Amino acid sequence: MNVDREDVAREMLQKDDLIPYEVVRVRPIPSLSRFAPMLFQPKPQEVIEFTRGLAALIRSGIPIREGLTILRGQGVGLGMKEIVRQLIAAIEDGSRLSDACARHPRVFSGFYIRLLRVGEATGRMPESLQQLAETLLKGKAMRDKVKGALVYPAISMVVAILVAVILLVYSLPAIVNLLAEFGGELPLATRLLIEVSEFVQAYKMVIFIVLATVLVGSWLTSKTVRGRRVMDRYFLKFPIIGSVLMQSNLFNLTSTFGTLLRSGIPSMEALRLSKDSLGNVILRERLDDIINDVEGGTRLGSSFREYWPSPPLLSQGMITGEATGNLPEALNNMAEYYEQEATRTVSGATELIQPAVILLVAGLVGFVAIAVVGGVYSALDSIE
Repeated sequence: MNVDREDVAREMLQKDDLIPYEVVRVRPIPSLSRFAPMLFQPKPQEVIEFTRGLAALIRSGIPIREGLTILRGQGVGLGMKEIVRQLIAAIEDGSRLSDACARHPRVFSGFYIRLLRVGEATGRMPESLQQLAETLLKGKAMRDKVKGALVYPAISMVVAILVAVILLVYSLPAIVNLLAEFGGELPLATRLLIEVSEFVQAYKMVIFIVLATVLVGSWLTSKTVRGRRVMDRYFLKFPIIGSVLMQSNLFNLTSTFGTLLRSGIPSMEALRLSKDSLGNVILRERLDDIINDVEGGTRLGSSFREYWPSPPLLSQGMITGEATGNLPEALNNMAEYYEQEATRTVSGATELIQPAVILLVAGLVGFVAIAVVGGVYSALDSIE
């Protein structure tokens, strides 16, 4: 435990029947994570391991502060160690764990804080932490599936573009000069490739500036409210990708909403907290309309049918859950269904995208090969 005064330190040691020979003030070594916390932001997996570990320690009878001290000593990242250090300091000052975590909204969401407060109020902190860990783990698994479906084609396209740039800027000019020395009539594919190569050579700086401007402009646009809204609307309409994003967001919504309701949180508060689980601005706006409508007296299922009609299973599941008085169970069933649908959609998208990317790369390389080989044979014919 850290203290600021020597007399307080001596008093605490004496309470433990310890007589200090000398008390020396120790200045903590500055940590990079304190000066630049954004560079050491804890990863989702670190938050999951922290939550799961704290649940196990508290269930074993270890107090929260001692549990946090143990977790801080484990091999976690610098960012998470700094967060845990601040949590320990806040608890030593008399704060509750939920209030201490609320000081770090970038790491612990409103959903996380609310479940902690439920655990503190009911005396079931280990259960709340375990429930949090399971929910966070499911959400991370879903995000990993979506990323996995998009990373492979993105890497393949980048490799194809790099191969094309290397061929057009570095390899082809030497071949073009060689073919020009021999003369003769070149095939159409060769002439087209030469024209493209000469264009890239002449305007490569302009092309680079335009591409860099487009990329930077897109990134800056995505940081604005209007730009993010336009991009999210476009992504939802994009073939395959839109379906994957919709299924994953529906899973996040139903899973989070159901978890909060099972924890005893009122439906309106649970619905507001569930909005944080949606990563798409357009879908968040739909949920805002539903929240406003329900606050006006409309039933939840009817509001979903009005403002979120597609897919119809979502609103129908809400209506059925309200009618049977078991909405959390209905949401849990829908979460399982959308998890399976998202997995199936991701697998189907991967099976479709991978051959398309392979054909695109093969077509690009094949066209270059045909153009070069055709030019060589044409040059050999002119020599004869």
